[in-house]
Amino acid sequence: MLLFNTSQSFPHFTQTQCCPSCNSDAYHLVNQSRFLRFTIIPVIPLKLSYKHECYQCGYSEPTQVKQLPLIEKLSLPKYFIGIFLIVLVICFFYQQYLDAQTQKLEYLNNPKAYDTYLVQADKFTHEPLTLTNLKVAQVLSFDEQFITFQISNYSYKRNNGITTALRTSLLVQRGYFSKDKITLPRSEVKRLYNDDVIYDVLRPSANSLYGGFVMFPPKPKPLYKGLKLDKNNQQGITYFKNAQYKEALESFSLAANAGSQWGQLNLAQMYRDGQGVTKNVQTAKHWYEQAIAQGNSKAKYELEQLCEMVKC
Repeated sequence: MLLFNTSQSFPHFTQTQCCPSCNSDAYHLVNQSRFLRFTIIPVIPLKLSYKHECYQCGYSEPTQVKQLPLIEKLSLPKYFIGIFLIVLVICFFYQQYLDAQTQKLEYLNNPKAYDTYLVQADKFTHEPLTLTNLKVAQVLSFDEQFITFQISNYSYKRNNGITTALRTSLLVQRGYFSKDKITLPRSEVKRLYNDDVIYDVLRPSANSLYGGFVMFPPKPKPLYKGLKLDKNNQQGITYFKNAQYKEALESFSLAANAGSQWGQLNLAQMYRDGQGVTKNVQTAKHWYEQAIAQGNSKAKYELEQLCEMVKC
């Protein structure tokens, strides 16, 4: 609340003087200035008024500002604290506004997938003007000349409706966006922004805006990146243990051709030993080398042993 208030200097802040009327030492400087304040903070002085007054006989005379003691002159800026704070706050928010505008232009010049534009539907998609004229446009793809958007099926009367949709993750719900796409030249997008048809440009942070998802989060990477067992190779091992060598050979062949290093190793072993197939050292060597190329140390050892026994 803005209030008028009167500030008075305490006697011990000023030097006492001898009263011209009664010669007492109760002659003090009194501050009768009035200023506008916000709660306890002075905003602006309305009137600077000082006088010397004797507390004993009541004699007083006005005093000009230039006649004030030094300590009182130094205290004058206190009446402008409120103005200084107001100017400081205005400068802060204005700088925030400029930074936000610069950031939006950066988003326009360097778009990314899932950038979210808040638009006026009648001018952006050329729909009939209605009371609910605000829509969400989301960047799907872009190149050096064009940007492709998907447009929301839902429209809003006020911006807080869009904010609620963002907060509650409606943008990732099925059917929120239309299947129809809009592709615009980059120059046209900038023109629409300058004409306030695009009145806000947002970029998701960690897949979300205002705490709600606007894009599906990526699937988590598997915690284990080690050995992946091939079903055909596992089936071949079962056949091999049951002495069903032809079936084992067929399963190992499927696994080896699919890129399984253990399938390649097992197939090489069968060609080396002639189990379920005619013995063939060169074919065994080939499959050993395929497994070695994938970093299989056992295949390397087996090939070294084979080459010690026969020329390969």
